[in-house]
Amino acid sequence: MITKIRSFQDSFWVKGILVLTALSFMSLFGISGYLGSANANRPIIKVDDTVIYRDEINAQLNQQLQTAKALLGDNAEISDEIKNSMTLEIVHKNVINAIISKAADDNSVSISDELVRKIVHLQPEFADADGKFNLEKMRRMLSVSGWSEQQYIDSLRRDIIKQHLVASPIDGLALPAFMNEYIAKLDGQRKVFQYISIKPSAMKIDRPISNDELEQYYQDFALQFEEPESRDISFITFSVDQLAGKYIPTDDEIRAYYDENINEYVIPENRNVLQMVFDKQEDADKAKAALDKGTDFYKVAQDIAGQDKASTELGNVSRDMLIADMSDAVFALKKGDIVGPVKSDLGWHIMKVVSITPKKETSLASVRSKIVDTIRRDKAYDQANDVIAEIEDKLGAGATLEQIAQEYNATIHKVSGLTENGTAKNVAVANKSLIATPDFIDTAFSYNDGETSQVLETDNGYVLIKVENIKEASIKDIDKVRRDIIKMWEANEKLAIAQELVNDIVHDLENGDKLTDVAARFNIGFKTSAPIKKSQKLASLSPMQVKDLFRESLNMPKTFNKDDEFIIVIPSKILQAERMPTDKEMEALRDTYLSGISQTVADELIQSYGSEYDVRIKYRNLGMEDNI
Repeated sequence: MITKIRSFQDSFWVKGILVLTALSFMSLFGISGYLGSANANRPIIKVDDTVIYRDEINAQLNQQLQTAKALLGDNAEISDEIKNSMTLEIVHKNVINAIISKAADDNSVSISDELVRKIVHLQPEFADADGKFNLEKMRRMLSVSGWSEQQYIDSLRRDIIKQHLVASPIDGLALPAFMNEYIAKLDGQRKVFQYISIKPSAMKIDRPISNDELEQYYQDFALQFEEPESRDISFITFSVDQLAGKYIPTDDEIRAYYDENINEYVIPENRNVLQMVFDKQEDADKAKAALDKGTDFYKVAQDIAGQDKASTELGNVSRDMLIADMSDAVFALKKGDIVGPVKSDLGWHIMKVVSITPKKETSLASVRSKIVDTIRRDKAYDQANDVIAEIEDKLGAGATLEQIAQEYNATIHKVSGLTENGTAKNVAVANKSLIATPDFIDTAFSYNDGETSQVLETDNGYVLIKVENIKEASIKDIDKVRRDIIKMWEANEKLAIAQELVNDIVHDLENGDKLTDVAARFNIGFKTSAPIKKSQKLASLSPMQVKDLFRESLNMPKTFNKDDEFIIVIPSKILQAERMPTDKEMEALRDTYLSGISQTVADELIQSYGSEYDVRIKYRNLGMEDNI
């Protein structure tokens, strides 16, 4: 596969790349400053040695929020639930990007500057009136979007690598035309099924367990009757506020935070603008004369400037998004007014203001309390870390849990009989959720009797654990587990009886007996389904199992073991499609079949790449639960 990926670069197959580039270009517009601050920049994603920080995730969230507001309007409410969903999607995208980047490095996949240059030059957005690449137009468009040339090139290079590692290997997947008839018949085909359900739990046992069987089960399944290792522990907890106290930010800190995140609080006036651009003044004058006579702006743009509707609409722009020659003129206009022709380095411009959105400013006074809370959280976290380092130094010097508790005014909590599954014989209700967390259990079972752990960070603060006593694992006495053994034996006996019954039924069916006769012989009821397509349900079978059934020949039994049930199914009748699909329906069917195949292969590729790396996500640093 890697050989194919490398050869792709030399062949310069552009079609798929252009699609990816077009999609990425749509996400160029956005602002920064929605969440976080420099002193809260913590790692979120780690793929081996690649780390993606909170500020990077927040910057991408800002971009998506701004795009959403542009689509829905400034008055649209975007709930915290929606923001969290957007954040999770961004995290997922960044994890995949990091995996693909690592895979590219490990497989020596590199993208030459010449390949990137060729693709950039083929972008229609950067072409002039003659269809040739225009560097100034590219720079102007990137400037309007808020991107630097380097950011765009880096994004484009990542998209090309994705194309190499994921899209290119499955590009050759196609469905030949001769399969149309087969696909149509397969999709429209219906089948009637007869089936029997046998539940082991309903089987009857005609004898009790013997003493020899009881003893044998006790020996064979000894590990299931093990009393697990348990530990008595003591622990103390510290909240961030408890360690750091109530930090009060100064007025200068509050003002600095507000200024650093001004894009969140101040949205400049913006205007929805239409534009025509001409190389010659006489063409611009001709267009202006037509506009003065009342001719529609779009019609003049099409007839004289040769622009379509999309290239005429500049969209919503702020003053600093326009080139210097145009900003003052456009922002001096009223709604509906036209300015021009005005000359710039790019040509002669005529612009019309369609609508005006006034400047929106949130004052420092109105958000002061929120800023104070944010700074407090960030400062408290930093201060708490300093105190934790101090505590660990004291532990290293020989301080006991009791001494630490006394010095830092912390309560010592006791837990007895803690097991590795998070249960305990004696624990306060308030501590049950904490002691059941994987990190807590792992720490409690990583130290020897009498040892005190290092400080453990949790969702709500910090924990220090001491192992007071260890009770080793042991096998329970047979009399204590007699009921468990009998229950296990009965379940196995019923399963064996049901399996024997299934084998007998399948044997008779495979020998040509009819299901009606077999069911009567074993005194078992059966059911007949209505004609169904492979996309419909049958009994308790999964969609994949139903699709699997459609591959079976008529009157051939197939057995499924599903939960506490055996289901024996026989395809008894085939009903062909009532009509052939239309050309449009056929095209949709082909797309569906090919899309499913392609997506499966793409998912397997990404999963294969990711299995080579240590992938970790710290949702907690985004204010979410780590077990999302």
